[in-house]
Amino acid sequence: MNRQIDDNSEQNTMDFALPFDKDKDGEAKGNHASAFGDMEDYVFLTPAKKRKNSHGRHSRKKNKRLRGWRKALVIILTVLVVLMAGGVTSFVVLTNIGRGQMLDDNVNATINVPDNIDSDQNGKYIYYKGQKYQFNENITSILFMGIDKESLEENNAEYGTNGDADVLVLMTFDTLNGKTNLISVSRDIMTDIDVYSLEGNYVGTENKQICLAYAYGNGRETSCEKQVSAVKRLFYNVPISSYFAIDLSSIGTLNDVVGGVTVTSPETIGEFKEGEEVTLYGDMAQSFVRSRDIERLDSNNSRMERQRMYIKGFFNKLVSQTKKNIMTPIDLYNAASPYMVTNIDASKVTYMAGNILQKNFSDLNMQNVPGQLKQGETYAEYYVDEEKFFEMFLNIYYNPVD
Repeated sequence: MNRQIDDNSEQNTMDFALPFDKDKDGEAKGNHASAFGDMEDYVFLTPAKKRKNSHGRHSRKKNKRLRGWRKALVIILTVLVVLMAGGVTSFVVLTNIGRGQMLDDNVNATINVPDNIDSDQNGKYIYYKGQKYQFNENITSILFMGIDKESLEENNAEYGTNGDADVLVLMTFDTLNGKTNLISVSRDIMTDIDVYSLEGNYVGTENKQICLAYAYGNGRETSCEKQVSAVKRLFYNVPISSYFAIDLSSIGTLNDVVGGVTVTSPETIGEFKEGEEVTLYGDMAQSFVRSRDIERLDSNNSRMERQRMYIKGFFNKLVSQTKKNIMTPIDLYNAASPYMVTNIDASKVTYMAGNILQKNFSDLNMQNVPGQLKQGETYAEYYVDEEKFFEMFLNIYYNPVD
């Protein structure tokens, strides 16, 4: 029987008991064995406690970050006030800055087209199956990351140990017509990532699970940048202008800001039954998004299906709540701020918000990177179907031309 061991770094908390993997001698793997004694073969739904520091170091870091995010919120609220006050000039300035930040890299982009594909001008034009395509410079890409850590604390002590990007979703938004795609990128995709020593010195590239790229940064900004680089390399070096990373333990908090999310479970797992509609609140939302049966090789694929369903439900609820209360996005941003790391500033927010309103942004086109899951020597490994993936990439980022 094929078995998959859980995520490469910390064991995720789950909503029901499941056996840990064992090594060839029958001993439970990881640091959990001694902690549970005779019950070492199981992990239970017990929310991870924040480790307290008697010297208050954790508290000071958190307060410092909160002060930083309060400043960001002040900027965004100022933008809203300016807009409501009819400050057209300020709006135009912020919009232009935001547009430059999100789209300027497209002009000089070099797309690393596969060797067997004909192209011109650094991939601006591609010739595929008798059709000519042109790169769409109006598309901006944002990488969303769910990190398997209790908190996104900065750690410069040991690179390669700073958590994994357990959830990876690449959002593409066509600023010309409002077309939006959400692409689920399996954490188990095998691809070349940059590897660093514990001291942070560059070692080279290795073929590893794509989620591991995050671990080689400082647990915050540089980790996000390294994860963006890995996804960018997978997507043929297409520009990814923005990122948003969040601690997955905050899902319940954000879920409740929009008043709960209604989903229909695609599988029976834990307290959720296949085909049953349920409205998620609090810890239920985290269980729905994070839980997986480690006995199954395809457990992450099944979890990604639930995640896609949840994202769509969350988005629809956010839109409906915002129509009732215009401050809902600000409430959501405020709730997320202690748990997130992002380079999306007021200029980008202003540009995207204005563009979405103008284009009557509605539904999401959701898909996943095509490929095949295999049992690796130790972990589950997902291998991309290069032809299908390239055609998906072409369909999203290029337009056919005469």
